[in-house]
Formats: sequence, C-alpha cells, structure tokens
Amino acid sequence: MRPESDRPEPEVPRAKTRGPALHQPAMARRQPAPPTPTAALQPSTPLLGLPGIGPKSAERLAAAGLRTVQDLVLFFPRRCRPLRELPAPSEAAVGDLVRLCGTVAAVRSAWLPGRKSMVTVAFTGADGSEFSAAFFNQPWLKKNYPPGQTRWVEGVLAMQGRRFLLQQPRILPKTADPSGEVQLRYAVVDGVSTARLQQWIGHCLDHLDRAHLRLPPLPKALAHHDIPPGELLLAMHRPADAAAYERARGHFAVREAASLFAAVERARRARALRPAKAFPVDSRLAARIRARIPFPLSADQDLAVAQLWQKLAGPSALAALLQGDVGTGKTAVAFALALAVVARGGQVAFLAPTELLAEQHCRTAQQWLAGSDVQVLLLTQTQKQALGAAAVEVLARPGAQMVFGTHALLTSDAVFPRLGLAIVDEQHRFGVRQRQALAQKGDNPHVLVMTATPIPRTLALASFGDLDVVTLRHKPAGHRPVRAFQLPAERWPRVLQSIERAVRRRGRVFVVCPAVGEDGEKGGVHRVQQTLATRFRTQLVHGRQTAAERQSALQAFRDGLCDVLVGTTVLEVGVDVPDATLVVVVAADRFGIATLHQLRGRVGRGRRRGLALLCGPRTDRIAAVCKTTDGFELAELDLQLRGTGELLGTAQSGLGELAALDPIADLPLLLEVRAAVAAEAAP
Repeated sequence: MRPESDRPEPEVPRAKTRGPALHQPAMARRQPAPPTPTAALQPSTPLLGLPGIGPKSAERLAAAGLRTVQDLVLFFPRRCRPLRELPAPSEAAVGDLVRLCGTVAAVRSAWLPGRKSMVTVAFTGADGSEFSAAFFNQPWLKKNYPPGQTRWVEGVLAMQGRRFLLQQPRILPKTADPSGEVQLRYAVVDGVSTARLQQWIGHCLDHLDRAHLRLPPLPKALAHHDIPPGELLLAMHRPADAAAYERARGHFAVREAASLFAAVERARRARALRPAKAFPVDSRLAARIRARIPFPLSADQDLAVAQLWQKLAGPSALAALLQGDVGTGKTAVAFALALAVVARGGQVAFLAPTELLAEQHCRTAQQWLAGSDVQVLLLTQTQKQALGAAAVEVLARPGAQMVFGTHALLTSDAVFPRLGLAIVDEQHRFGVRQRQALAQKGDNPHVLVMTATPIPRTLALASFGDLDVVTLRHKPAGHRPVRAFQLPAERWPRVLQSIERAVRRRGRVFVVCPAVGEDGEKGGVHRVQQTLATRFRTQLVHGRQTAAERQSALQAFRDGLCDVLVGTTVLEVGVDVPDATLVVVVAADRFGIATLHQLRGRVGRGRRRGLALLCGPRTDRIAAVCKTTDGFELAELDLQLRGTGELLGTAQSGLGELAALDPIADLPLLLEVRAAVAAEAAP
C-alpha cells in the first residue's frame, strides 16, 4: 500500500491563501489572517459540509472519532521533531533533520538482491545545489515525481562521497505549505491523506469561535494549568518550534489526565459503594484448595493468592488485574481464587479469547476437580450452534459451577443466576466493555482480569486505575528463559535443520504463520504444512476449523502422534505442551512484540530448554525480542515503538485515545494529576 503522503492529492478548496509559491523560504510566507466574526465556526459544528468534506470523507473521519469541529482541532500530531529549513544542503547540517525545496531532476529505479527495489529521486535546488532521496521497496514512486515538479522534502541530511542525500526521506504532498522549524506527524485516518487532514484542521483553526470551546474542568489544585486553549491550539498544529509545541502539549496533557482519572475515580468509588457476596477462605478451606492444585505454588503465587483471597472476604467486590510474564503461573492463581468461590456454592465464569484456550482450561479444571461435586462446563459459540437452547439452560442448574467459554458467555441468553466471580483471561484480547458485560451478568460479582502481556506502570495507572494490580514477577523454580534468534528468509534450510534436530531429540515443534491462506499461498499455513509434511509428521490448526478438528490436531501433538504443529496465532496463548522445545515463526516481521513474546512462551515449559526462531527481515520489534526475555522490559519497549495511540484505544481502555498525554514521559504529571483528582473527590 502506498504511504499517505505519496498518493495523488485531489484539489481541496482552501480557506484562504496561505502564502506565495512553494519554492520561497518559509520566513517570507504570510501567516493566516485572523478569522472574521462572520466566518466563525462553532466547536459543535458537524464536519460534513465544511470545504472539501463530503459524505464519504465525513464517514471516514467519524470512524476515527472525528465528527465535529472541536474533535478535529483536538486531533493533535502524534510527534513533533525539531527541524531546520535550509535554502540549500550544507555540510554543517549533516546529521540534522532538515527540510529542503527542490525541483525533480531525475528518477532512477533499481532492483537489489532479495527482490528489493530502490527508487532514487534527484533534486536541484534554486541555487543549483543537488541532493537526492532514496526509497526502498516502493517501486510505484517512480511515476509519482515527474521531472520539473517542485516539492518540499524532509529527512536526515547525510553525505555519500561528495553528494548530499536525505535519509528516512518524506516528500511532502504538492499542496503542502510547511512552516515552522518542526516536523509534525499525525496518526493515519483510513482513507484520508495527511495533507487533506491538515488542510481541514487549518480551515477549522482559522475560523473557530474559540470563546465557545469547552474542555473538561480541572481540579482546584491544578488551577495554574488552566490557560485559555485558543493560542495553545495554534501551538499544537502550527508551532514556531519544538519548545512551543511541548509547552502546549503539557497543558493539554494535564486536562487529558484529569479527565481520565476522574473517570477512573468514579468507577472505583461506584464499586466500593456496592456490597458483594463474601467468600471467606479459612485455613481449612485453604488447605483443601491447595490439595486440588497438583503442584506446589511458588512464593510469588502464594503471595498473590493470599492477597486475592483477602479481597474475596468483602465487603466490596474484588476488582483486580493479575499480570505476569509468560510462564509465571497466573492460571494456577486464578484457579485458587475460583475454587474459593465454588467451594461455597457460587458460580465462576471464565472468559477466554479463543475456543482452543477455553477448551484447555476446561480440561485442566476437570482433571483437578475429578471426584468433586463441582460442575465443570464449557460454553462456546460452536456448542451453542450444535446444542441450541440446551447449551445455556444448564447454567440454571443448582450447585457449584465453573463455566469456561468465549464470547458466548456474553450473549443475552447466557444467564448466571449465582455468579460470584468473573475471570477474564488475556485482557488485551478484550475491551473494558466486554469485561463489564460479563460482570453485569451477576449481582456485583467479584472480577479478576488476567494478562500475560505485562503492562507498563504508566499504562496500568492510566488504563486499569480502577483495579487493584497484583503482579507475578518470578517464574517457578527450574524454569529457564527461551532465547529468540532472527533468521532471514533465505536461511530457511537452516530452519529445517533445526526442526529436524528437535524432532530427532524427541521434541515437538510449533510453526506459526501470519495467515491461514489458501492452498499454495506463500506464508499461509496450508502451504507451509504441505512443505513440511514431506519430511515430518505434521498437523494443522487454525481458526477456520471446527472445534473438533482443532482439538484432534492438538491432542495428536500432545500425544506424540505428530511432531510439528503448523498453525496461526490461535497458538499464541494457553497451549501447554511440555515436550515442545522449538517454535518457528514464519514472516515474524508481521507480528507485534507481545505476540512474539507469547509465542516464545509456548516452548520450554517442560524439563528441556526451549528455542524460538524468528524468520524474516530484522525489525526493531524482532531485535527487541531477541535482546531480552523479560516481558516487562519488552512491554516498555513496545510502548516506545508503537506509541500510546495503538496501545490505548477505546476498546482497550474504555477511556478514549490519548491525544496529548505521553504515559512514558509524563509519569510525574500523571502522579500529580491523580493525587489532585483523588483529593477533590474525597468526601
């Protein structure tokens, strides 16, 4: 797919002329004239009907949460970097991020080893100086820049011999009229180019009635941050320099943090005011529960269980986030909590993200509770389709029940008359609304949320501030870390040798592909499985199979009837095969850090050390996973690489996306605002 900035730009009506021709220096351009009263836009004005915004564009903006003028002017750049605008390249600016204007002199394309392409665009400056910009694996760009066209180019200035070139280049759209010594980067809105988005934001800024802009109020302790937002908006979208942007961002970050923590505080207080059924655990019951778990708990697990049992005693409902790295034993802790509820006749609903994981948890519970009076049930969409109403009618039966399932637990016909505890496994696969939907099935039940994707302190503070955070940091004795190594695609024969070695040593091998694909499709599970089946005993597992097919393949893998299990990311969580010693990830560059770390956790769970091979080009994400096995360190790196916009979406936090707040850089601010909000909310 072409980058937004390189797609042909349609003509968009402009609010007013913003200056002379593009080739003139920014300092010579006229600034926008102040808006006239007759042209004022109210913050609540819908975007549909503004210059250049028709029904299609309005629909695309609305999908990104942008419906009114206020929404658009508060859609801030994701990043602002200092930049030098130069009339011509110079050796003194080598290594700096710069902006240059030039006329396209020539465009050259070449194919590199490994079927990689390079397009080089050569420019001539107004003073006759020369520089170039190279783009990798974007062959279509050759047709985008015809000779004679004048364009602004941004990038890090470097020298190759006596020639100047721009690294990490960005050619601005033809309609761009940059000003200020900064580079702004906005989040991508599907179907809308960055240039059009900035033009619409500029139009709204030029005509906005700032007096009627309404932002959330600040606590009294933060009154010194209460500055009229009009000028701050201009500094966010048209900063004179990076310092001006950062000052404005700080003010909006305070407001954003105050709004976020006010919502968190309301949720926490509402929960504390509602009584919940108590499930106390005395020493006798504690001994019975531990006897049901077929291995001794680690010190970390013991401490977590004690903390959670104490919360079960009331008077308010338990609401906790149990987080820990892969292999720290969160499932055993959750079972210890669940057994405390079922021991006193309550129902436990255990929500898992995949049928495979729900089936595995259910089978484990059946083994641990064999001979008891507890009904262990499985409720998935597949079962509901097969059994109809009978699948959910069983929930009305008297007696203690432990119910495992997927989204089928959330449907309106799944009624839990005695729900005492709701457990949500792999929280990152669900949203806050789904967690709340399960909790609302009962009369204020206790809630435990689990994640094997460790959450950075700042995100835990922001996203799960209404929950008590319980952390497992240490793995059980004897657990050895699983190292990861990157191998380029052309070294696939080396991967086959590693698979053969693991199988020869009686180990099992996971091979994970990014897509199901069709027969013969490169990178799809079908083609990979067909290739490996000529040398190894293989099975296939993916989300399009029936539950019976998946279970049959997994059981054959567990029992040693096959050596290699080829699948998609349905294997990411919860699949426990102690004899698995090797995981191979095909096209690993298409997976995120959290997924790669989870996949690594599928091996090395028995007595033998595990190994992960990540196949494909070496990206920052892959380099991070190869560098460390610490999930908490990887979570921080993931946050830095991806930014808060992807990690804190509405579905995950329930509190909307962060526009100005940076949970990494703004931790002191977060703590200050949280204290101020809590103090004002105190009775």
